Amino acid sequence: MFKKLKDIIGLSDLEDEYEEDHTAVEVKKEDYKKKENGISLKSKPTKSKEYVNVSDNADLFIISPRRYEDCAGVIDELKRKKTIVLNLEDLDLELKKQIFEFVKGGVYSLEANIQKVSADIFVIAPYNVEISGKLKYNSDKNRFTWE
Repeated sequence: MFKKLKDIIGLSDLEDEYEEDHTAVEVKKEDYKKKENGISLKSKPTKSKEYVNVSDNADLFIISPRRYEDCAGVIDELKRKKTIVLNLEDLDLELKKQIFEFVKGGVYSLEANIQKVSADIFVIAPYNVEISGKLKYNSDKNRFTWE
């Protein structure tokens, strides 16, 4: 019955003429490295196996939360694939712990990366940005420097 309906409407002839033509095209994006303030930001494959141009994602946010409610902003920027320097200096110990635990949960759930810079400063990068570099403690100046 369906065949008769197609014949009446004239669709049976169209099926014979229709031919699919698909051509596979492989697109490669380059892997960029960029150094900012001694931190090497290198794109790594995203979940779709593409490379992300770091120059499009090179914003670096320094966030110093003062209340627990401020830590949601850290995760919001991370969801936008922004790299963050989290400064927890000048906070009481209990608030530092609460903020860090919240941020650590967001980092885990978004498959992001976190690296400790000093006792209260952390670099947080989205899943498609690799954090690399070594910190060397300079005891003469009582500070860390990037190698």
